[in-house]
Amino acid sequence: MKYRELAKILKVEIDKGKYRDTGKLPTEPELMEQFGATRYCVRNAIALLAELGDVYPVQGSGMFVRENRREGCLNINGTRGMTSEFPGHSVSSKLIKLEQREAGADSARLKCAADAKVYSVSRLRLLDDEPFAIEYALYLKEFVPYLSEEIASGSIYAYIREDLGLSTGFADKLIYARELDHGRADLLGLSAGDPALVVEDDAYLASGRMFNAGTVYYHYKKATFFNFADLK
Repeated sequence: MKYRELAKILKVEIDKGKYRDTGKLPTEPELMEQFGATRYCVRNAIALLAELGDVYPVQGSGMFVRENRREGCLNINGTRGMTSEFPGHSVSSKLIKLEQREAGADSARLKCAADAKVYSVSRLRLLDDEPFAIEYALYLKEFVPYLSEEIASGSIYAYIREDLGLSTGFADKLIYARELDHGRADLLGLSAGDPALVVEDDAYLASGRMFNAGTVYYHYKKATFFNFADLK
């Protein structure tokens, strides 16, 4: 087992609240025995989780799970997709457009050839049946060989992880504010000229290969972000 695979497993368990009762991860020997992993693998997996802000060390006591006190907020460093960020809420999508095309002018951002095939997805994201964000996303067919309207109307990231078996790694994000035009304002239930928080999200697999580039316009009254910071 590679340490990134183990880190991914542990992160899923953390997100599901498996360690909520104890507040910390099992010891290194316990993790080694549970997953049949080497000490090197376990230590590097934990180091990666610490770097992501999911756990922190307490000298002499072990690795503690960092409690998320930002319920209802999006983690600015999150790579799990919106569905996973809002447990207990209804997250749905209204598909605007799904097409296959060549990367063309987007090839530089996707780090691929201009004639590489991509799925282009536009959709309105709804939180508890209310407009929350407009998402424009490109998925390289090299890694995501098939998308249907049914899949694109649900959790694409869940499909990527659970059905395609891909291991997502990290994302580069650019955040800025823009005024909404009439089309986007109507979709979000706002007025033209209202502000929107825009996030450009370039997502990579655990292997370091880029597979997805997205641009999301968030409803400025509903979207709140947070980030873990190390005070060193």
